[in-house]
Parts: sequence; structure tokens; C-alpha cells
Amino acid sequence: MTTDTTLPGTTSTLFNVPKLAEDGSNWITYKERTLTAISARGLMRYVDGRAPDGSNPTEKEIEERDKKLDEYDQKNSLVKQQVFSTITDRLLLRVQKLESASEVWAEICQIHEDKTELVQIDLRRRL
Repeated sequence: MTTDTTLPGTTSTLFNVPKLAEDGSNWITYKERTLTAISARGLMRYVDGRAPDGSNPTEKEIEERDKKLDEYDQKNSLVKQQVFSTITDRLLLRVQKLESASEVWAEICQIHEDKTELVQIDLRRRL
């Protein structure tokens, strides 16, 4: 008997994340689900800013640089789409101009983690 060790495709329901509520009331669970889905795709470096951007290529590396930049743009966009598909339009309008997925994620984290402790206590009580 063989074991299937392949990862599910990106359209798998395992990657579905409920939208972030307008008031941020589901921030704690949203954050964990989103980070897990992004991590499962092997794309965490695009959220935490560790992904290289290939901005200083040598003359010999121009073609390779272009290929790497295309790959970076594709993966950065994949992470942004994961986040954009689960936030409200109002929040999307606030973060859409940010270039990198790590900037988008940091801004959303700041918005919702800066909420008062009373909101967090209320959320924990409801859970």
C-alpha cells in the first residue's frame, strides 16, 4: 500500500479562509487560518518579507533576473490574493496600494492587533 504524500492543490477547500469581519471580531481566528493556508503553500517568506526581489542583478544575470522577478511577482500576488479574497472591500481599499504581501499583511495585523484590550476580552468571552 502506498501513501499519497502530495499536497492538495491551491483550489482545495483546505485553503478556504472565511472573510475577515468588518469590525475585526474574527481577527484572531482569521489570522491563524490565513497564515496556515499561506504556510501550507510554502509562501510564508512573502508575508514576513524574507523573499528576495532580485533587485541587483549583474549583466550576465539579466535574463535570469527577469525570470526570478516574474516568479516573485507571481508568488507575491498569490499571497496577496489569498488575503484580499478574505477581507472586506473597505479594508482592501486601505491596503491595495501596498506593493508587497508582507506590507499588506503587516498593515492588516497592525489595524486589528491595535484594537483595545476590551475588544479582545469580549471576543474571547464569545468564543
